Amino acid sequence: MAKTKSKGVVEEIFLNIPMWPFAVVTVSLPGVSLFVCFVTAVIFQFDDVNETMCNVKNFIPSISAVTGVTPQTYLWRTCIALHSTPRFAVCLFTYNHYVSRAHSVHPQRLAKYMFLIKVNFWLNFVENSCLTLVAYITNRENYPIHEKIFVVFMVTSLAYMLLNTILFNWSRAGSFSGTDRVSYYWKKVMFASIATATAGLLASFILHRVYCVVGAFSVFSACEYVIAYTNMGYHFTAYLDFKDRSFLFGRLCPYPRNNNESSSLAVTNNNVKLKNKAH
Repeated sequence: MAKTKSKGVVEEIFLNIPMWPFAVVTVSLPGVSLFVCFVTAVIFQFDDVNETMCNVKNFIPSISAVTGVTPQTYLWRTCIALHSTPRFAVCLFTYNHYVSRAHSVHPQRLAKYMFLIKVNFWLNFVENSCLTLVAYITNRENYPIHEKIFVVFMVTSLAYMLLNTILFNWSRAGSFSGTDRVSYYWKKVMFASIATATAGLLASFILHRVYCVVGAFSVFSACEYVIAYTNMGYHFTAYLDFKDRSFLFGRLCPYPRNNNESSSLAVTNNNVKLKNKAH
């Protein structure tokens, strides 16, 4: 039997998934599958995945290239599909978590905070949606659409990381537990890393597309992998925020509304017992 914060008691629990295995599996699905796609594509399809629009030599294939060839694309799409549902759930967890932390926010920031946590939710939602779409609409099938979805993913991802880090700080009102400090530190590190990699990605993309500089696309691809894995690392910090939580499936038994109701229930139960004894 488990107690919920405000709803009641959960009984007959048929499923209990702690946050640690949930977080590890959710992040490992894209992380491991991307690694497998990269290694197998480089070993068996090197020339195919290293083609460039400028026809210059390339040594590091892009994520779109290694996940867009078969059979790698089947693995990638399957893992992204399995990974997306828990990610959408975390969007809602994060929003409700920030709502529950509103009492810790400075009164002058509260109205802005309540608005920004809604923006934060939708940024996270759109980011996850774009990740799913970009996996299923490959650059080989429809490059213009794939490119636009990728741009939206990058913008929403960066915006979410920045805003979420700010809201995390506001929701603690400067009072951090030991776990909060670790989570906040890694959030800042991951955001700084992905922002730096994004700058490198944009610069190398221009050098490749405009000037056809040899090796520029390899730098672009390397920045892509840094962005991908730091993005996963940032989202993994949610484990630190929810590490004492679990997924539960069971029967919810609400608490009595007030003490009088609780007392009346107890009296009723006692009367029933007395009648049974009398009979």
